[in-house]
Amino acid sequence: MAFKENIIKIIATLGPVSESADMIKKLITAGVDVFRLNFSHGTHEEKREIVNRIREIDDYIAILADIQGPKIRVGKFKDDQTYHLSSGQKIKIYEKEIIGDNEQFSIPLKGFINTMELGDFFYINDGIIKIKVNEKNGDHLIGEVVTGGNISSNKGVNVPTEDFHQTIPTDKDIKDLELIAALDIDYVAISFVSSGDDVLHVKKILENYGNDKIKLISKIERPIAITNFDQILEVSDGIMIARGDLGVEITPDKVPLEQKELIYKCNKEGKLVIVATQMLESMINSPVPTRAEASDVFNAVLDGTDAVMLSAETAVGNYPLKAVEFMNDIAYTANEYMPKRIPDMYDSERLTHTQTLGHAIYSLAHEMEELNFRGKILIITRGGYGVKMTSKYRPPLPIIAITPSKKTARELHLIWGVHPYHIENIDFFNMDAEDIIEQSVKFAVENEAVNENEHVIILLVSRKFQRRGNLIGFYYVGEILEKASKK
Repeated sequence: MAFKENIIKIIATLGPVSESADMIKKLITAGVDVFRLNFSHGTHEEKREIVNRIREIDDYIAILADIQGPKIRVGKFKDDQTYHLSSGQKIKIYEKEIIGDNEQFSIPLKGFINTMELGDFFYINDGIIKIKVNEKNGDHLIGEVVTGGNISSNKGVNVPTEDFHQTIPTDKDIKDLELIAALDIDYVAISFVSSGDDVLHVKKILENYGNDKIKLISKIERPIAITNFDQILEVSDGIMIARGDLGVEITPDKVPLEQKELIYKCNKEGKLVIVATQMLESMINSPVPTRAEASDVFNAVLDGTDAVMLSAETAVGNYPLKAVEFMNDIAYTANEYMPKRIPDMYDSERLTHTQTLGHAIYSLAHEMEELNFRGKILIITRGGYGVKMTSKYRPPLPIIAITPSKKTARELHLIWGVHPYHIENIDFFNMDAEDIIEQSVKFAVENEAVNENEHVIILLVSRKFQRRGNLIGFYYVGEILEKASKK
């Protein structure tokens, strides 16, 4: 596995246009680091087949399962066609399941009609369509389309002014989590999180299904999640800023500031963060992004995101490969202009021990760069904690992570600047520190992650205590190889 210089990580959502084996291979080549499976669509059997297909193609790439949560959605439309709703037209909305068209459709949520009030507005498809409730007629509402747009089966609905008191996770989520646990998927994105307890509930369910290793990413999609963000972040492994629903719930003009503030908090705590939704939306139908979209991706990188995500662009769009290629190019260019970080500004009060090592690595990396030394950072890790604590300072050198855990290697695909490698040696951490370093460097050279003419900054984590480092050093690769060859 040759070294691949992806600093900002790319997440691509798989769907009808991209879930074939051939397309998955092409997407990986184009720069995808993580595949997202949207559990709002498709059957369990389909998801099982896709996971197996990905693992057969690349057993090290990460998979993220996005569970639906208490998302309100429209029902089915005739022949799964797309219909256009025009501004000013009247439309009937039923709570019972019906087959929709451009005159009527259903929102199959118990209590929806009773909860809605005359004059309420609701939004469909990430706020593209806006409908005002004008009448309540027994089993249906009559709405007026204020802002028109295209509508099709299962599009999301937002009602910012009403609370439907839905629990997290839903019954559907719990069934999906059973499959996710069995498939040992790497990450679960939890939709519509409102508190830390929601995250802990999902964690407990996965534990009950026999899998306590899956990392949990909380999606920030509504105001209550922003209010409770600190407690949510504390119990989560990462955060997804899902700007589609969030931009409807808090209005679009407030989203950029919230994005910056949430990313900064994630960076300080060393928690991964993803910016998602509508990043290259026009590329669903266009072979090139708009200049505004390019600026959006660029600024997300400068804000400090670990990853950027493509949704419909790769799931149902006409140009999935081009979308990934453009995303990768924009992110790479943006990273070239990333301002140098002041480490103290990214220190967390709770992470003093590992932050000291992070500061040291950061300083050494900048000294190497100033002296024009070719090199990389090599972190020998068990669970990836030291890697994350190094990544959060955004050092100027690539981070090579060597781990005997395949699961850790997969998970680290989502962390800024990290290039994970799995060394297949179950006794790896039982060796002497010197032997671990020699074997790791030799392995890195064999896999073209480093070469013998480079220098490396090495962090070896504690073999006894989790979340502790016990060695940091500056080495010349050729010298380590020469020493190892004489044994």
